[in-house]
Amino acid sequence: MPMDTPTTSTTLTAQPRRFDRAVEAPVDGPVASGPTIPPADLEAALARSALTEGGRALARGLLRTARPVIFPGGGLGLDYASLLKTAARPDVVGAHVQEAARYLVDRGVDLLFVPGMSGYPIGAMYSLASGIPAVLLKKQRHALDPTGPYPAGAFVIPSYTGDGDTVISADLTAVRDILADLVAGQLAIQDGAPRPLITIRVAGADEIIDKAAMAQAITETAPEVCHAVVRGILDGQPGASGRDVEIDVRVVAWVTPLLKGYNRPAERLAAATGIVPMAGVTITAIQLDPPAIGIAGLGLVAVR
Repeated sequence: MPMDTPTTSTTLTAQPRRFDRAVEAPVDGPVASGPTIPPADLEAALARSALTEGGRALARGLLRTARPVIFPGGGLGLDYASLLKTAARPDVVGAHVQEAARYLVDRGVDLLFVPGMSGYPIGAMYSLASGIPAVLLKKQRHALDPTGPYPAGAFVIPSYTGDGDTVISADLTAVRDILADLVAGQLAIQDGAPRPLITIRVAGADEIIDKAAMAQAITETAPEVCHAVVRGILDGQPGASGRDVEIDVRVVAWVTPLLKGYNRPAERLAAATGIVPMAGVTITAIQLDPPAIGIAGLGLVAVR
């Protein structure tokens, strides 16, 4: 695998860690309680709902554009490409993006990690609205006989929408460029300290959190990426490599427009990492025939 930054012992790993996805919850029909809300009654139901302004706009867009489908690698899901993957829709996601941006800023986030090209449209909007830089994690097909070495923090995870495994890794050059000024600034204000402390707060962002495997993997490996890059930055500074510098990297938040609630990803992520994701809407059910989507705080709504 080609490297994007000078190779050192701190920026390479012999083998990537593997994360497996939880089994998809069976959804054979309507699993939400209560009657199905027809499209004509959607606005009245939204007005009565507990959804935020951003959540209501997302629900409208989702129910207008998404369709329940069966994915080869992940069971029953939603095709929402024209809403969040292949298009950027500020008219639909703008209010949610502003809500998520305030959430990230309130938690003092320094850097966003966004997995794959499908998550990058919404991740870039989060970044622009919050002023927080974002790094795209690259997805590449994992060879049957991988040779390595890999960038620090790389991991392997089964593909959700297809067959086989993918290896996920950060562009270390981009991470280094983003963190270099942060590290320099923190060292400058601690000039003369016997043991300077570098603190970095990271958040994850994706267009959907379905089974929490991807979110858990990034939460566990993002500190490895940042630690390796910061050590590389320190090693490149005259006289800095021998300094006793403490590095504190923590993933403090996850943000997403969609949370597939019936697979219990929030509970899984909270149990594994202590983080409860902030979501625009939580999907409680998907019904194939007739097509309908269940949304927490709203109900089961027929798809147009």
